[in-house]
Parts: sequence; C-alpha cells; structure tokens
Amino acid sequence: MQLLILGGGVFLGAAALDAARARGHRVTVFNRGRARSAWPEGVEALSGDRVADLGVLAGRRWDAVIDTCGYVPADVQRSAEALRDACGACLFVSSVSAYADTTEPMTAEDHPLARFDGIARDDRDLRHYGAQKAACEAEVMRVFGARALIVRPGLIVGPGDRSGRFSYWVWRAAAGGAMLVPDVPDVCALQFIDVRDLAAWMIELLEAGTRGALNGSGPVGGETIGWHTLIATCRADAAAHGLAPAQPVRVDEAFLLQHGVQPWSELPLWLPSIDPEYAGFNRDLTRAAAAGLRTRPLHETIAAVLAEGLPAPDDKRRAGKLTPQREAELLAAWAATHS
Repeated sequence: MQLLILGGGVFLGAAALDAARARGHRVTVFNRGRARSAWPEGVEALSGDRVADLGVLAGRRWDAVIDTCGYVPADVQRSAEALRDACGACLFVSSVSAYADTTEPMTAEDHPLARFDGIARDDRDLRHYGAQKAACEAEVMRVFGARALIVRPGLIVGPGDRSGRFSYWVWRAAAGGAMLVPDVPDVCALQFIDVRDLAAWMIELLEAGTRGALNGSGPVGGETIGWHTLIATCRADAAAHGLAPAQPVRVDEAFLLQHGVQPWSELPLWLPSIDPEYAGFNRDLTRAAAAGLRTRPLHETIAAVLAEGLPAPDDKRRAGKLTPQREAELLAAWAATHS
C-alpha cells in the first residue's frame, strides 16, 4: 500500500511509520518538520501545516491516510476535506475518552459518544478532550463515510512516550527506597497498550480492509494486569537491570483522596476504585481481539522504557506527578496513622 501519515514524527506516528515500512508499504509523511527532520530511506516527507497549509497534498493519491494527531474538529475537517478524493480509506486515531459514560464498565463500540455541541470547534482545552475527539470522529465519518476506520485507544505506553504516565512507575521502581502505591484490589484490572502493538495492528487493519470503530487497548490474549502485577514486574525488571528496586508501600485509596492526591495526573494510572465515576474507563476489547489485536508481555514494555534511561528530575515528563518530597510526606503521614 501507499500510505500517508499525518504526523509521523513522534510516538504513535513514528511507530506507525516503522510498522508500515516493516511490512513493505510505501510511506509519505505530512507534518511541520518540527519534531523530526531526518527520515528513513524511501520515506517521502511533505512539509506543511494541517491548520493553514494543506496545498502540498493537492493532486496526490494514497491507498490510505492515517491521522494520528487530530484533536480539534476544525483541523480535522480541513484535512479530511482536503483528502476526500485523495485516498481509499482514512484511519483516524480517536480515544476511549470519546465515550459519553465513564461509569459503565467494559463499554463496547456502539456505546454513545460524548456530546460536543456548545464546544468551540477550535477549542483545545484538555477538559474537553473526549468531547472534541467525538467531534473529530463525526467529521471523519461525514467526509469518508464507509471508508472510515476509527481506532479508539486507551492509554498508549512504551518507548518514546512523552507523557510519562506509565513510565512513572517504571522509573519509580528503578529509583529505590519506599514507593507509594495505591492499595487497589487486584480484581481491578489496568488497561493500556504498547505503542508498537497499536501501530502494528493499525497497519494490519488497513491491510485487511477493516472499517468502522474499534476500541484499541490491552492487554489482549489472556494476561490480566492489576496493580500488584504492574509493580512486581517493574521491580523485577529494575533488578534485572542491576538496580535495587523500590519497596512498595500500599496506601489506602480513601487516604490518598483525603490528602488531595490527584488521580491519573499526580499519581499516574490511578483511578480510584472506590469512586463509581471511574468504573467505565476500561473498555470492551472483544472486537479488537477478533480483528487481530495482540499485545506483548508487560515486561517487554517495561524493559523498553528502562532501556531509554531514567530521566533527570527536571525532565518535563515528570511534571505534575508525585514528587519525591510529596511522596515522602504522604508516606510519613500514612505511617503515623497506621503505626
């Protein structure tokens, strides 16, 4: 296939580029050239801005376009309309956050999406992230109809992740000392997907001619990952790299909330199991599994993160997360009330 990737320079876009080339496809990337300027041999790089400069795409044709970076509907509308007659299919990367309900667990693809009326089409406020992704989906469906493929990932993790939300636990386990861990029942499974698995699956979906909407997270294929498994595997991989792994201290979820610890942001991956508002963040992956999605063992993802090295204390990927000082204060307060 001849593929056009909108983006392609970092994380999922870069992984999709690698996956497509590994399977013998010809790839063109379209981006501003800010995140990456050097490309593998054979990759055609087109420079432009999807917001205001799409002219370089005119008169071209590809078998499929992959949009890994569409967030606001105004931008997605422009690029979709510019590519309406330029491709046979459009794969748009949305999000499981596009669903309307966050309280119903294991939501399938036919569940209602978030409403976006009343939100400006160029609104980039992350508080509206889910609704804007739903609005972007609507634009893709309006333009491409039956030629559209919508993939709704959960948290994407692994090498090259610029958010640090999963990597935080890998880094923390490798740093040693006493490590605060939310005391979440092991029956509460975590969902996330290695960027390499997601990218490879996306290319396979296009090869198979799959259309419609699919959730795209993990694990898929039998493994269930709870907090105990995550932390134990992070510690084991840290030890395998010759490091003295941290000792986990399980802290009650109610205590964390009472002390103002912010779920997901300050303590990454943590969504309080005692709050029904978060019950629906895990989505049904039945259709994804039937469409060929498979996910690698957890330790492979952790090892890849460790191989990138531990970031400096002022690394931007650490911003907003639990600091060593805050962690120590919380652990001291927990010990004082449970001694």
